[in-house]
Formats: sequence, C-alpha cells, structure tokens
Amino acid sequence: MTSLNGAGSLVPEPEQLLRDIIDTLREPLLVLDAEFRVTLANRAFFRTFLADPADTIGKVLFTLGAGQWDIPPLRELLQQKLSVESQLEDFELDQVYPRIGRKIMLLNARLASHGNGARVILLAIEDITERRFADWRLAEQRRELVRSNEALDEFASVASHDLQEPLRKILSFGERLTTQLGTTLPADAQHSLARMLDAAQRMRTLVQDVLAYSQVTTRTLPFTPTDLAWVAREVVSDLETAIQDAGGRVEVAHLPVIEADALQMRQLLQNLLGNAIKYRRANIPPVVQLRSMNGHNGHCTLVVTDNGIGFNQDYAEKMFRMFERLHARTQYAGSGIGLAICRKIVERHGGTIAATSSPGQGATFTVTLPVTHAPRTAS
Repeated sequence: MTSLNGAGSLVPEPEQLLRDIIDTLREPLLVLDAEFRVTLANRAFFRTFLADPADTIGKVLFTLGAGQWDIPPLRELLQQKLSVESQLEDFELDQVYPRIGRKIMLLNARLASHGNGARVILLAIEDITERRFADWRLAEQRRELVRSNEALDEFASVASHDLQEPLRKILSFGERLTTQLGTTLPADAQHSLARMLDAAQRMRTLVQDVLAYSQVTTRTLPFTPTDLAWVAREVVSDLETAIQDAGGRVEVAHLPVIEADALQMRQLLQNLLGNAIKYRRANIPPVVQLRSMNGHNGHCTLVVTDNGIGFNQDYAEKMFRMFERLHARTQYAGSGIGLAICRKIVERHGGTIAATSSPGQGATFTVTLPVTHAPRTAS
C-alpha cells in the first residue's frame, strides 16, 4: 500500500525509514520509476527548487515546475540508458530556475533495483554554480597568464635587440675613443669616459640578465631525462678560468638523473657554483661542494656548500628577489638577478630552493626537485 504523506513521498509505509534517511542529505535527490515519475523526493529538493510535494510526487520529471526539467538531451539520455543494462552518466544542466536565479546543476543518475525487482533511477542533484564560476575564474587567470607571458616574450625580444643595439654602439665608440685619444685626454675626461664605459657594460649585463629571467618561462625546453652529473661537469668546465684565478676548486659528488629542462639545469648550477666562487673570502681559496642527498616522495635534493663570506640569515629570503644585493657593486659585480633566476627555474620544475648561512662561515644552498613529472594533459 502506498500513500502521499505530508513530507512529500509516494512510498510504501515500510520504506518510511529510507525516506527519513535521504531527507538528511544536503543535496537534492529524486527517485524515478521506469516511466520517469517521481516516486520519492527529499526535503533538499523541495527547498532548493521551491517545489510543492503535491506538484511533484507522482508527476513525470519532464513536467515538473515551469518546464525547466524538460530538456531533450536529458530525456534522451535517460530513455537510452534505461533501455539497456548500463550505468547512467553524469549530466550537466545550465538552467535558469524560477525564483532561485541562475544555477548550474550536475545530475548524477544511477540505475537501481526496487524491492519488487522493478528498476528505478536515483537522480542526485548537485549545485556546482560556485565551482563552475571558480573554474571560469581560473581559466581567465590562465588566459591572463598567457597574455602576460606573451607580453614578457615581446619585452624579451625588445631587450635582446632594440635595447642592446644602442649599448653596443656606446661601448664600441667609447672603446674607440679610449684607444685613439685615451692618453691625450685630460685626466678628468679619461675618468668620465671610463665611468661611461663601466655604466654601459653594467647596463648590458642588466639587460642580458633580465632577458634570461624572462626566458625561464618563455623560452623553455620539454622535461627529459637529464644527467645532473654531466651538467655539473660542463658548468665546472665553463667556470675553469674563474676557479683557477681564485685558486680554488669545485668538488662534485654523485648526482642523479632527473626529468628536467637540461638548459635550465645548466643555468641553475652555473649561477649557484659561480656565486660560490665569486663571493669568497680574501686570501682564502674557495672550496665548493656539490652533492645530492637522499630525497623522499619522488624528490631529490641538491646541496651546494662553500667556504665564502656567507651572509646574515635574516637576508636569506631577500636574496632571491629581483635586483636585491647584499653587497656594494664595487665589491662584487653582478645585477642582482642570478638567484631570482635560480628560484624561477626551480619553481618551474615544481621544486624549492633555500639558503642558510652566517657571516664569514660560508653558505649552503639546498634545492629540492621532483625526479619525474606526471604527463601533462591538454587543457
């Protein structure tokens, strides 16, 4: 025996417990029979869609309300799936519902068997409006990031051509004046010319470093198996003159093979090892060590230590910012971008970089990188 009770359900009395249970669900839920009539609806359905039990229970789904459920794709999907022994699929509806504004509903329909063997459809309804808006906002942020990267790429093109060409001329003509007239110019003129050339050279270095920073994301190579030991040997070879001039040495221990952008790994080690050689203590040959430590959770850890001048730990985070310098330009050359490039490379690879030190006690840079990267799906 069935009855239409005050809670809005057309169910046999023994199924009262089931109705009480589904009434506790926060999401709307409908139970449909093989003719798509609503045999059961929970309180969340009536509350969400402002429906009346008398106008819902026993009625065909597609006739409910102001016709917002009469959607041909939904009708076809339910008819098709009910005709075969298969699981129904999620179905997204983008509908304007009366008096509750625009809502995006995700329907999750499943076939089930009734106690008497008849098949029914369980139609769970989830309001995904906020989630969808969040997806849209994220997509817009991604598009904005693409536009930003394109602008950065355009700037990189300008920096690599338009900005450097005047600098080349300044340096060229300045050096020509120095060669031709240097000894005949008054002392103050020679000093001014030398300062001009020094400033032009610093500007060229700055432009090249900013270009390198921008290209971390705009000029990239795919991640491939990269032998960090081989990369380190190439970097040490490149730094050979600087190492010999400083009377120091670089010790490279066993390093792993990881999936990475090999060119950027070279940039990373070039900056870290080059800084370790540059920021050395007076009259003390630099000793730099590069080693790896056992990682965890699919990561490896690279450690670069030196016996150089060190720094106050309070400045450890500041060092990785653009144009930040802990020492005067007259003491140590550079643009203050090298460690910012290191951080950007490491973050592009999904890793972290940190520095620890104290004045006069050398420094330790710790880089943690994923050994492998999950395949990226098209978005």
